[in-house]
Amino acid sequence: MKILAFFAALMICVPALAQDQYMQISLAEDHVDITTGFNGTRVSLFGTTATGGGDIIATLKGPEQTVIVRKKERKITGAWVNDDKVEFRRVPSYYDYASTMPEEGLQKLPEILKEGQVGVDYLDFYSEDEVNDPQKLDLFRDALIRRERSKGFFPLKAGTIINIDRNFFKASFSLPPSVPTGLYIVEALLVRDGKILAKESKSLQVGQVGFNAKVYLFATENSFLYGIIAVLIAVISGWSAFTFLRRD
Repeated sequence: MKILAFFAALMICVPALAQDQYMQISLAEDHVDITTGFNGTRVSLFGTTATGGGDIIATLKGPEQTVIVRKKERKITGAWVNDDKVEFRRVPSYYDYASTMPEEGLQKLPEILKEGQVGVDYLDFYSEDEVNDPQKLDLFRDALIRRERSKGFFPLKAGTIINIDRNFFKASFSLPPSVPTGLYIVEALLVRDGKILAKESKSLQVGQVGFNAKVYLFATENSFLYGIIAVLIAVISGWSAFTFLRRD
């Protein structure tokens, strides 16, 4: 019923859309609730464009953060130690993108990719560390991207936006079970003849609710006490297991 109501609203907006702007978008849900047993979810974006067509590019970006990337070196003793590090700022905690055009077509629009931060290579996170060798900085940047991809927070390639009708489209993004919480931004670009004709964005709140939220809040506000309780629980669990499972 929600989907039908959404499409009905879009149909009503089409005449005004053709006159006033090129594109309108909406999320199926404007929030994601993380509860006990959360196993990931999908975020669906629906939109409509004015007559005349064009390609759609959509991005989903999580809260920005500061990330330190460390390089480990093996010393003579055989131990692995942190030898060097680079701090990156404004790194999205999650990022994904999708398009109606294939990856090859996207790569022919570098100016649009840079302006819209489309693709991990065009994300504008940076480092203020004094790194004299540009190649070294690139190596640390690549390591950061690989790490985020391994966690499912960065994509390997662009997803596909489905054209439901000539003027209607749908994009979907997958959020993994360990997705970071916070305010996410969904942005859609309407591209035609190598230019951005329209840009629309919506916000998505990802947060913990119920018992998970209470535990998270307690751990944030009382980190020392939370650590003590965690250690006590581990000790009691281990002692209980030993007591009840040991054999005489």
